[in-house]
Amino acid sequence: MALMLAWSFAAGAVQVHADGAVAHAGSLELNDGARLSDAALAAQPLPQAYMLGAAWLRPGLAIEQQRLKAGVLFDLASLEHQARVDGHDDLAATTGALHQWIRSLPVTGRRAPALLDPRVVEVDAPHNHLLAAGDRLYYPLRPTTIHVVGAVRQPCTLPLVPLKAARLYLASCPGSKAADPDQIYVIEPDGRVFVQNIALWNRGAPRVLAPGALIYVPLREHAASRVDATLNGDIAAFLATQVLPGPGVK
Repeated sequence: MALMLAWSFAAGAVQVHADGAVAHAGSLELNDGARLSDAALAAQPLPQAYMLGAAWLRPGLAIEQQRLKAGVLFDLASLEHQARVDGHDDLAATTGALHQWIRSLPVTGRRAPALLDPRVVEVDAPHNHLLAAGDRLYYPLRPTTIHVVGAVRQPCTLPLVPLKAARLYLASCPGSKAADPDQIYVIEPDGRVFVQNIALWNRGAPRVLAPGALIYVPLREHAASRVDATLNGDIAAFLATQVLPGPGVK
């Protein structure tokens, strides 16, 4: 009888994992039908956890994201080859460096954005999603920097300046000759992506960055479109699946 009860409990349970700035890191066994709030409450994020950068990682999304990554790498390799054939050395060097960097990034399975503050998501039914076996919640610490990547001479990690507009960070991280002068992509720590117009002729309202935000400086649109008109957007979408560094990252 005891063995039967134990089997019944295990069959009606879902195992998830918690990492980072939490009181209860590791595997969490929750009742079948558990939701994000149940996992977040069980993990018990620490007061210093950075909620805006918290991530919900779902193994079932990894295949789709692997395809996205493979497509981006294929397009970058194609563009680099075409640039070398045409003698466009700056474009070839930029796409080659971007290809090498993106190839090194993991496929995370992150579903974004996700509301992972335990008490907030508990009362927000539309965002309190059902969990699946293998789901993982990760809570980083609050960073003090932002990152500028993409068509730049060198990727930059810069101090966050409160209320500083996103485009103004580019003065400290010059773009390469292959950079699009008209737009940047802003990737917030929660995985949301925004296109920011930055040229004099199309400049939009200033966008202030959150700690840990990423600025992706895109390739010139006419060059990227030679292989795929969605290349820059696909790169930004893949970068949005990454998680902030911090305790427990593997």
